[in-house]
Amino acid sequence: MTASDEPLPRSAASSMPTAAEDTVNRDLMIYNNGLAVGVMGGAVTSVALPSLALITLKATPWELSLLYAAQRFPPAVTALFGGALVDRYRKLALLTWGKAVGGVLLLCVPLAAYLGWLSLPLLCVVGLLLAAVNDISSTAGISYLPSLAKGENLAAANSKMGALFSFTDAAGSYCAAGLIALLGTSRAIIADVASYFISVVCMTRIRTPEPPPRPRPADSTLWREIRDGLRYTVRHPVLWPLVLSNTALSLAMTAWDVLYLIYVVRELHWSPVALAVVMGCASVGGVVGALAGRRLARPRGAWWGVGPLLLCALALQPLILMPVLIAGPGLLWQIVIGVCVTIRFAGATAHGSNQRSVRQGVCEPQYQGRQQSIGTWMTFGPRFLSALGAGLLVSAIGLVPSMAVAAVATAGGFVVLLHSPVRRLRVMPTASGG
Repeated sequence: MTASDEPLPRSAASSMPTAAEDTVNRDLMIYNNGLAVGVMGGAVTSVALPSLALITLKATPWELSLLYAAQRFPPAVTALFGGALVDRYRKLALLTWGKAVGGVLLLCVPLAAYLGWLSLPLLCVVGLLLAAVNDISSTAGISYLPSLAKGENLAAANSKMGALFSFTDAAGSYCAAGLIALLGTSRAIIADVASYFISVVCMTRIRTPEPPPRPRPADSTLWREIRDGLRYTVRHPVLWPLVLSNTALSLAMTAWDVLYLIYVVRELHWSPVALAVVMGCASVGGVVGALAGRRLARPRGAWWGVGPLLLCALALQPLILMPVLIAGPGLLWQIVIGVCVTIRFAGATAHGSNQRSVRQGVCEPQYQGRQQSIGTWMTFGPRFLSALGAGLLVSAIGLVPSMAVAAVATAGGFVVLLHSPVRRLRVMPTASGG
């Protein structure tokens, strides 16, 4: 028996975590680290794949748009099926297998480059399949978290995860530039391949028992389970407004991001260095928002709590975009926009981590995967339409007026939640308690 195994006096034991709590805390750390490594690797690939298309394969803008569409289209098709699958099977197993399959798929890119088989169709196929696999494994990963953490611990876990992901995403973007310069574009992708398999190793080390999936009726089908998940989500007084609010915000912000990039490069004449530095402010804001979000959501009297925090974070979005519309060239305006980007992403991340905790908390266990996938389907599925709509709007009314329309449209998420029961939430709800 080791010293850690010896029984403690009653008074000391009451203040010490139990063996089960130690296991959960250890597993939460492994889970976060495994997913964070994947986020960092994914940031490398998000830079390397377009670079391969543009620099190595000399892709035209149209060909690059095809690659972009291939990587972002799968949630519109796979999300609903993925959620039903996640609720049918053990979530940790799906997450682990998804990471393994993703690593094998991505390995095809550097292997094809080495063999001289690299082509744009290959990049599109790999991007499409990888996005579909990642969609399912991401749904499984998010849906698995409530098995490790409950109540306030779940909110804390989401907050820490958001901060860690923001940091690793920024680190991955900067690492990508260094790896591409040092190793070449195709070989840099091997770093992301490695991240997938590191994630697999992490997930296989988790020991906290996962509750088995609830038994399904004998006549249950995948379509019926998808329909049941849709019905459950649409009829839920908290889940549905959150999904609609997230969708409204996502569509508006997708249009804004497309127009913003054109604006700062062509109208404000930013250099790539200035653009990269200001884009890095988004990750700084993400870390701040994730760390502060849980603390800010704590109830204070009868007027403050998680619901008002979500509303304030959404109200901040259109307001913080307005200075960009009047910006001019020069360092001073770059600093101003950098501050705006930092505040914008701090609010967005505080909103994101807390609304995710609310959704996980109110959702019954048997619907966790489906409600998550329905949110993904509605929020991310139509983003390519929003990007196309932004381009059409520019041709009709011009760039800056189109940006103003997109900025005002970001208030849609706030309007939805303002007229929902979410605004009355003060504490993190639970499925048992509603």
